[in-house]
Amino acid sequence: MNSQSPDEFFAWRVAEAYLLHLVSIHRRPVYRHESGDIEVDRNFLTGLLDGYIKERHPSAWCVRFCIRLLRPLYELPDNRVVFVGGRPPMLNRLGIRYMNALMCQFADMLVDMDLRDGCGMLRMPSEEEMTARYSRGL
Repeated sequence: MNSQSPDEFFAWRVAEAYLLHLVSIHRRPVYRHESGDIEVDRNFLTGLLDGYIKERHPSAWCVRFCIRLLRPLYELPDNRVVFVGGRPPMLNRLGIRYMNALMCQFADMLVDMDLRDGCGMLRMPSEEEMTARYSRGL
C-alpha cells in the first residue's frame, strides 16, 4: 500500500516525467547547466520540487499545480502500437520550462556557494554550513 499524500504523488509523477524528458534529450539523466552537467534521479527531483512548492503553497495548490505541468493521460495512443500496457507520465511545455527553471535556479545556487568535494565536484552544504551561512546574513 502506498502511503504518499496526493501532493507527494504528483510531485513524484512530475519528477519521473522530467527524468524521462532529460534521458530522451541527453541519453542520460543529466541537466545541462553552463557550469557543467548535473546528474539527477527521481528521488532528488521529487524532493527538490516538493520542497520548493510546499514551503510556499498549501497542499491542494501543489496538487493542482503539478497536474498542470503534466500532459493528460487520456490522449489517443500512438497508432503504431498494438497494445498499451501503461503510459509513462509526460510533461507539457509549461512543465518542461518550469522544471528547467527550477534546476537552473538550483544549479546557480550551488555555483554561488562554491562548495567542492575532494574531487572538485560541487556538493550540497551540510547543516552546519547552512546555519553558519545564514547566521552571517549571506
